[in-house]
Amino acid sequence: MERGPSVSTRSFAIIGISSWDSDPLRVDGETIPTYAFPENAARALAKIAAYSRWRGQSPGLFWGCDDVRVDAARHICRQAITRQGEGWLTTEDAHAVLHAFGLPVAAGAVARTAEEAAALAAGFGFPVVAKLASRQVVHKSDIGAVRVNLTTAQEVQNAFRAIRASTPEPPSADASDGVLIQPMITAAVETIVGLTVDPLFGPLVGFGLGGTQVEILGDMRFRIAPLTDQDADELLRDGRASRVLQGYRGRPAADVAALRDVVLRVSQLAEAIPEMVELQPGHGARRRQRLPDC
Repeated sequence: MERGPSVSTRSFAIIGISSWDSDPLRVDGETIPTYAFPENAARALAKIAAYSRWRGQSPGLFWGCDDVRVDAARHICRQAITRQGEGWLTTEDAHAVLHAFGLPVAAGAVARTAEEAAALAAGFGFPVVAKLASRQVVHKSDIGAVRVNLTTAQEVQNAFRAIRASTPEPPSADASDGVLIQPMITAAVETIVGLTVDPLFGPLVGFGLGGTQVEILGDMRFRIAPLTDQDADELLRDGRASRVLQGYRGRPAADVAALRDVVLRVSQLAEAIPEMVELQPGHGARRRQRLPDC
């Protein structure tokens, strides 16, 4: 038998009428809704059924990770605000915050010269990716500031110069600006896990297909933080991304367990320090000026 509250067929009786007058009927002390069109009645019944399914679910469990270093993440952001003021976190600071919450980050380092970029690439091993590291430019690919599958030192140096030249404004005096060099990751499912803030509901954790598909497909799904294990599973299961995660037409399946862990850790970040950092889907990390004192 399905758990959850029973729905009284009498209380939720649907009466279709042909006129535009859809005032509710009152019978034997009960108010019975009426609808001018059957489509409206069907929508009402669908909402009732969805609510009943939701109420009938087993309770989820809130998860916490013992290796999370909340104080370290707060310290990173306080230092960044003191050093740079309001604005987006640098690449190094954003990675440090993610490390503090045990979130996996691909190896990488920021180069300030073409020669340094080539040396980093040789250390990581080819092929590599080069991407502009700048707090002033959010969408790097829109200005041609992302180069992938670089296989030689000369290609890396050329990419470095082209990326720096693609910056719409003169290079900033910010010492953190440069070009991020990372190993090229292939045969993987690209996804996005983000955190945004809703003015009514507060922090929301989002998940969907990553890369340019975020804007094209608009397939982000959100849940209110903090998430339960059940919320995390629903995020990974709902939407178009679910079929891709399971492997599609010969493509490799995603590591769903690892994605679940990432989603739950991002949720813990939102719960532990919502005032400290605001992650916009696809945009990186943005500091707020006022931080908690704890």
